[in-house]
Amino acid sequence: MIFLDTDFLVSFFIEKEYNHQRAVEIAETIQNEEKLISKLVIAETITLMKQKIPTKDIIRIYEILQDFTTIDDTYLFDKGFKQFIKYDSNMSFFDSVYIAIMQEFDIYKIATFDKDFDNKDKIIRIH
Repeated sequence: MIFLDTDFLVSFFIEKEYNHQRAVEIAETIQNEEKLISKLVIAETITLMKQKIPTKDIIRIYEILQDFTTIDDTYLFDKGFKQFIKYDSNMSFFDSVYIAIMQEFDIYKIATFDKDFDNKDKIIRIH
């Protein structure tokens, strides 16, 4: 199982993004793995994409995101906040919650270009 970070998803779906081609390559290599996202990932992804592409394109992407295993992560916000404190706010609250999710579900791989996940709690960053 692999967790998909917002950074990866935005790069994958938006061709003009710097890491788009690499995101497409990663998607091919993980195509047979179960992919997990969260409600928070969807919210963050849509928010970031709104600044970059038209709403009609976001609607199509939102429908694609529904195909991934999606968890309701609100019950992990407190654990995420503990991660936020642990790393002395050197990572976003979003990323802190994503670490809490990964711990909760024993996931060690994350598709992301975000270096904030390096050297964190046995996480392997696929980039």
